[in-house]
Amino acid sequence: MQQNDRLYLLIARKLAGEATNDELRELHEFLGEHFNDVYIYEMLAAYWEQGSAEFPISDKHSQEMFKRILYSSAHPGESTEKQEVVQEAYHYAETPRKQWKRWIYAAAAVLIIGGLTWIYAFYLKEEIKTSTHDAMMSEVVAKKGSRKTMILPDGTKVWLNADSRLTYKSSFKSSSREVLLEGEAFFDVVKDSSRPFIVHTSGIDVKVLGTAFNVKSYPADAIIEATLIRGMIEVMRKNDPSPGIILHPNEKLVFSKEVKNTLPQPGTANSRDKKKAYTAERDIAVAALPQNKADSLIAETSWIYNKLIFEGDTFRQLADKMERWYDVKINIRDENLLHYRFKGIFEHETIQQALLALQLTNSFQFKINHNEIEIYRN
Repeated sequence: MQQNDRLYLLIARKLAGEATNDELRELHEFLGEHFNDVYIYEMLAAYWEQGSAEFPISDKHSQEMFKRILYSSAHPGESTEKQEVVQEAYHYAETPRKQWKRWIYAAAAVLIIGGLTWIYAFYLKEEIKTSTHDAMMSEVVAKKGSRKTMILPDGTKVWLNADSRLTYKSSFKSSSREVLLEGEAFFDVVKDSSRPFIVHTSGIDVKVLGTAFNVKSYPADAIIEATLIRGMIEVMRKNDPSPGIILHPNEKLVFSKEVKNTLPQPGTANSRDKKKAYTAERDIAVAALPQNKADSLIAETSWIYNKLIFEGDTFRQLADKMERWYDVKINIRDENLLHYRFKGIFEHETIQQALLALQLTNSFQFKINHNEIEIYRN
C-alpha cells in the first residue's frame, strides 16, 4: 500500500504542476516497471484534462475542479447535483496557492486509493477495452547496469540491454505491430504474415514478419546497427524513398548518422544483392558475421547471454560499453589512450577485475571512486 500511496502522490504533484525533476523521473521509472499502473495515470490525466476545460484558470476554480475530478473518480455515475453538494461540503476558506495545493496532494493520496481501484475493476474495465486500449502506450526501461526481458502483446519476446527504452502500444490490434527503440534490444518475433513487425529508431526502421534479430541505436553513438540471426528483415532509412535493404541470416547492417564519404567499404558485403553494396550517399554498409560461431560468442548478440565481447574496440568504444554494463562513469584523461584497442570477453568480472584484465594488454592506470573511474597513463 505504501508503494501505491507514493504513486498517487507523484501523479497528483505532476497534475498540479508541482513535481520536481526527481519526482518526474521517479514517476516515469515506476510506470515503466509497472504496466498495470499506466492506466491509472492515464485515466487521472484524462480526468484532469477534461475538467480543466470546464473551469477558468484560477486558484479558486482549480480547487473546485480537482475536488470534482477526485469525487467523480470515486463515485462514477452519480448525478451532477450530488457532486455539487459534495463540493459545497468540501468548501473551505481561501488559502495561499501553496497551501491549497498541499490539500490537493492529500486528497489525491486518500481519495484515489479508495475509489480508483473500484472504478478500474468494475466500471471502466470494458470501456478501456473498447475505446482507449489501442491508444495506450507502454514503456519498458532498462537502467544502466541492468537488462530486462519481456513479452509483447503478440507473444514476441524482447531482451532489453542496459540504458535502453522500448515504447509500444499496449495492444497490437492494428494492421501492423510497431515499437520505438532507444538503446539496444534483441527481438524474437512471433510470425504473423498479415501484420508486419516494425522497429523504429532515430535513423532507420526495421520491418520483419517473424524472425530473430538485434538492433542497437543509442543516441550518443555515431552508428545504428541491425544484426540478423535467422529469418529475413528489411531495413529502411527514415525519409528515404529508396527500396529497403534485405538482410539474410548472419548479416549485419551499419548505418552512420553522419555523412562520411571517406568511410571504407566493409569487407564482405554479399555480392548476390547489389542493394547491399555500401554507398556513401546512404551511409549504409552490410557485412557478414563470422561463420560457425554460437550466438553467445557473437559480439552483437552475446549480451543476452550475459557476456560483454569486444573485438578490436578502441578504449573510448569499450568505455562506453562498460559504462552501460557496470553503471559507472569512465573519464579517460589522456587522448593517447583513446587509440588503444582491446579484445576479450567479460562475463562475471567486477569493474575492478575487468580493468585489471585490460591492464595486461595495454599500459594504463585507473582510480575508482564509487561509480566514477579515472583512466590515465603511467
